[in-house]
Formats: sequence, structure tokens, C-alpha cells
Amino acid sequence: MVTISCSCGSVSTTRRNPLSGLTLRDRVEVIRAAHSVHSGFLALEVDAAWHPSSADPDVSCVVLADLDAVDASEGLTPQEARMVQDLLEVAHVSGRLLARAVDHGPLRVQVAPADDFAGTVTYVVQDGPTTLLEIDEPYDAQLFTDLADATATLGRTAIVQVDGLAGRIGLAAALAGVRRARTSSVA
Repeated sequence: MVTISCSCGSVSTTRRNPLSGLTLRDRVEVIRAAHSVHSGFLALEVDAAWHPSSADPDVSCVVLADLDAVDASEGLTPQEARMVQDLLEVAHVSGRLLARAVDHGPLRVQVAPADDFAGTVTYVVQDGPTTLLEIDEPYDAQLFTDLADATATLGRTAIVQVDGLAGRIGLAAALAGVRRARTSSVA
């Protein structure tokens, strides 16, 4: 079952599969260019003919088809299906590969596609089951590296401070501000 959702709020499910009938090679190309891929799930931007409402779509509508690994590999041989399923484990947003999670002791820094139509990501820092930071922003590989470095060097309390600021001033500015505040000044 494929879920079709639109930025206008319309949602439906369908048995139609946008990958049906495509060869392995064509599916690989579609997956690599997908809106997002993460943990075995795929969101494809599809045309207005897929709009889930009985009303005509607006020109600003963004329509996504959400598929799982079973849907994405439907109709392929077992070997081809395994290749597609492996490809769905390589996280990316709009063709940009996402960094793998980084662990610093009990702290884990990760990035995943956000649940939106804009192609943003969710930066997350967790301490076991506790979320210390979670913010949606455009993906920036250097920003992820900076967040992972700050987590390792500044620790849990600083990351909570970053989280408190990031919603108002952005993640990069929050990281810079907390770093400045925690660095002893040299006269």
C-alpha cells in the first residue's frame, strides 16, 4: 500500500505503485533522485495526477508517494529486491547523502529526513532515550560535523543550551553562541 500525501494536507492510500513495471536500473535512478530515503522508506515526488484529493491540485502543491522496501522492490527477483532494499538504507534528501550517526559515549548525533515537503532534515542529539536537541533545518554536512564536534567537546548541558537557542536563531548561530560563551576569554 502506497501512501500519497500533498503539501495542501490531502492524504490517501492506493494500491498503485509508482515504481511498478520499472526495471532495476530505472528504480535505482528514481531512488537516487528521490525526495528522501531513510531506514528502508522512500518518498518520491510524483506529478499532479497522483493528487490525493477529489479537488484539482493547486500549482503550489507538492505530492509525495511514500513507499516501504516491500513496495519499492515489488515485481523484482529476490536478488534485485535485496539490492533495492540495501539502497533504501542509504539515507539522503533530494539526492544529497546524509551523514551517518556519530556516537560520543552515551550521546548520539544523527540526521534524518524531516517529515515535510521542503526537503529539510531533522538534526537530533540523544542521550539514551532522552532527546537533548531536535531541530528541522536545511541539510548542511559541515553543520552536522560541527554539531557532532560540539557534542563531543562541550557535552550534554551545552547541547541542551543549543537546543534552547536553535529554534529562535538557527542551529549554526546557536552552536557558535554556546561555544563562545563556554570558551574562556583571553585578554
